Amino acid sequence: MTTFISGISVVCFAASYLVALVCEASRPLFRSGLRGAVLVGFAAAGFLAHTLFLGWRAATEPAVPLSSAFDWYLLAAWLLAGGYLWLLAANPRTQVGLFVLPVVLGLVGAAELSSRAPFPQSPATQVWGAIHGSFNLAASVAVAGGAVAGLMWLIQAMRLARKRSPAQGLRLPSLERLADVSGRAASIAAWTGAAGFVSGLVLNAVNRRSGLLETVPWNDPVVLRMALVVAWLVVAAAIGRALARRPQAARVGAWLSLVSLGLLAASMLWGILGTTRHGVPPTHAATAREAAP
Repeated sequence: MTTFISGISVVCFAASYLVALVCEASRPLFRSGLRGAVLVGFAAAGFLAHTLFLGWRAATEPAVPLSSAFDWYLLAAWLLAGGYLWLLAANPRTQVGLFVLPVVLGLVGAAELSSRAPFPQSPATQVWGAIHGSFNLAASVAVAGGAVAGLMWLIQAMRLARKRSPAQGLRLPSLERLADVSGRAASIAAWTGAAGFVSGLVLNAVNRRSGLLETVPWNDPVVLRMALVVAWLVVAAAIGRALARRPQAARVGAWLSLVSLGLLAASMLWGILGTTRHGVPPTHAATAREAAP
């Protein structure tokens, strides 16, 4: 059993999610009694392999469990995949996976491009690092979930405006339910994103005092991108609440959620490809300074 679990790779569950996505995409094209079983089977198998992979890394890595950028992206993908499986079981006729699974696969791809090296740890940074990472993880999942709900709301609203019956094409949740999910996700993303940013400032101060890491300067790309994303999330949540009682509130909220996802995706790409001193251990700090433009 140990040999089997240790042999699970990212490709195993990514391929399972991809097959599930293909099954979801084929739903409007033709009917099949077998497709439902294949869809559920591959989605569940991918989630199980994903869970075992993360569990194996948590149990075998010498550093603090799941403490690298690679792990955090996979954790975000795992949470979204688990949410998709729950929705699939609760509402098997709706095609939520057509919107959720691409985000899951995108996060898995981001993980593959990220470093697997654990962030440097000390007793103090373990605590604040866990708090900082957990809030950022919650904000990322909330943004992704809200954007998925917002996109489905826009599609559903367009279909109803064209007087297409629910039986035609995609089967999606009601506009009211999607608007509620999108609005709640915006609020959660704003609060958790702000908490993640503040806890990151505390973590930076702890690192400076302990000497474990060099202090991350205010003009470091990771600080700039996180400040931009958090500021937008707070503004988007405030706009959504200000328009809550107006007829256009749901539509505006849907578009705001998509912009939030776009900013988050750009921030992730910036973090993966850019040069930063965030999380750089002392032995590599000088190299990072020399590599910085």
